[in-house]
Amino acid sequence: MMSLDKWDFRFLELANIIASWSKDPGTKVGAIMVKDKRIISTGYNGFPSKLSDSLERYLDRNIKLNYTVHAEVNAILNAAKNGSKTEGSTLYTTFFPCVNCATSTIQAGVVKLVTPNIESSPQRWMENFRMSKSLLTEANIIVLEY
Repeated sequence: MMSLDKWDFRFLELANIIASWSKDPGTKVGAIMVKDKRIISTGYNGFPSKLSDSLERYLDRNIKLNYTVHAEVNAILNAAKNGSKTEGSTLYTTFFPCVNCATSTIQAGVVKLVTPNIESSPQRWMENFRMSKSLLTEANIIVLEY
């Protein structure tokens, strides 16, 4: 089993800082994509950039769940927007990826995911996260849980 090195800890620290930029009062998630020890993209959970992200909208659960772009997908989209290749990258996250984020991660060519231990996740997400972990394993992505 692989363990985290000093670079993993550095990037996780930065992912936590990126998470703090989220305006979601309930859950703040950050993600960083890295290739060759260089950050190629970052993302946090929030509404698309041209939409109003007022507190009132975040407090409406239906709006929040339907409008929020997850941190992992935001990092992938930001890489695309800025012309960074994601193939062969490592993704650092502050929350275990959901199924949709896992499929995006696989499609983006990520080879390694560093993420919190699935067992530390909220129970309401557990079934989704277990499916996600199964997909990541099937796609031969190295998953390091901390």
